[in-house]
Amino acid sequence: MSEAKILKEPLFWLSLFLILICWVLFSLPDGKLHLVFCDVGQGDATLITYRQTQVLIDGGPDQKVLQCLDQKMPFYDRRLEMIVLTHPEQDHETGLIDVLERYNVRYFVSNGLRKSSATFLELEKIKEEKKVLSVSVKTGDRIKIGPLGFSVLWPPKEFLQEDELNESSVVLKLSFGHFKALLTGDISEKVEKKLDLKKVEVLKVAHHGSRFSTSAAFLEMIRPELAVISVGQNRFGHPTKEVLESLNQVQAKVVRTDKVGAVEIVSDGWRWYNRP
Repeated sequence: MSEAKILKEPLFWLSLFLILICWVLFSLPDGKLHLVFCDVGQGDATLITYRQTQVLIDGGPDQKVLQCLDQKMPFYDRRLEMIVLTHPEQDHETGLIDVLERYNVRYFVSNGLRKSSATFLELEKIKEEKKVLSVSVKTGDRIKIGPLGFSVLWPPKEFLQEDELNESSVVLKLSFGHFKALLTGDISEKVEKKLDLKKVEVLKVAHHGSRFSTSAAFLEMIRPELAVISVGQNRFGHPTKEVLESLNQVQAKVVRTDKVGAVEIVSDGWRWYNRP
């Protein structure tokens, strides 16, 4: 049968229509929280989705974050309600350039620190061109998007230091019903000691598992059930043996993006699970 004749067959068009319908239905949100730690190599990028709401925290060191967004967001959705840049360093900010160019972004949240690097200046240029609203946050601020709650635990306004970019990272506690996740940027033990925290279900391990973060005392305070390490091939020895041992001491399950790829947690606000 010729190609032209096939295209005239009603069964062909019906089958094509049904495939399209199934594709759309499969892409529809399921009404649950999806917390995705993207596999972006040695860097951070965390996607949070709930129904039509998408929030991206950091963008990794290159364009790889786009693959994560393509896979985890509906194919028809090109909008992010909020981007959070925890601190302006290459392994957290670079991928946001491509994200801003491809997606419509409503709010760009940061700690307010500025840099003179080419990457940061390019981010500022694109934000201005696309009229993205910039918001600076500090300790005590709260952001509410539907049932998603973001508590800003760090940094206080008086702490911000351009020569202490890691220590000035925006630290967020994500709340969705009874589910809590702690997103720590690149803070060290010095900042951990200043945080007043209770138990959380999921911890994004700070600074890719650096030995200067994720102290035993900090872990005893939050007792995470799952610890996610966003890490790639690196010369720093991340994640370090000390951090892995500390996590083992509190019986936290450890998952690493360099071992398993993207890590996805799904929650209905009561129960949660780590999707393989």
